[in-house]
Amino acid sequence: MGEQVDEISDSFWRRACSGSLLVIWVLAPYALIQKATMRGDLGEIHWLKFSWFERAIPVNFSSIWLYISFYGLLILAGLKTQKREYLRYLSTVGWTAMVSHACYLLYPTGVSREEVSGSDHWLYNAMVGFDAPVNAAPSLHASLSVVAGLALWRHGSVLFRGLIWLWVLGILWSTIALRQHLAVDLITGGVLACLCWWASSRFALKPYVLKR
Repeated sequence: MGEQVDEISDSFWRRACSGSLLVIWVLAPYALIQKATMRGDLGEIHWLKFSWFERAIPVNFSSIWLYISFYGLLILAGLKTQKREYLRYLSTVGWTAMVSHACYLLYPTGVSREEVSGSDHWLYNAMVGFDAPVNAAPSLHASLSVVAGLALWRHGSVLFRGLIWLWVLGILWSTIALRQHLAVDLITGGVLACLCWWASSRFALKPYVLKR
């Protein structure tokens, strides 16, 4: 019984620490690049234009709840996966973030929020208050949602997996419904996620060994 408790405790603290470091690894560079982009330090911002496809999806401020549920999906993937898959999940998120940050540095992109400038939704206004309309392609919201979906694929029933991917699709829809991203952002983010997930199986971290 004591060994079982030690194993649970060890797993929890390792995941809590590695998850916290991962959040810092993703968010800190993202925020710094965002500020540098808005100041013009990285050169001209390439503003992406909405196509007929994005305009066919109506603006929906209530979808902000799906948009922010993205963070819950990432936490669920971190808690639900087994050790080997968890390490693959961590490494994939790390590589995806690193490649995305490089894209933001080398080719700054942004999305105009003119269509949604008159919002009175408190949560949406709070979100845009600290999230500038840059770092558009590839979309980290899309890529990390796909990574979480891939990590959870082997866990749970067919119904559970189906619900997870409906959740992922809902998050992707919300990014367009809020005019945060365009289809090209989601496509590049999804492709990047799949490539990094594949690469992580070739260069996977070794599972940690619990000390008795």
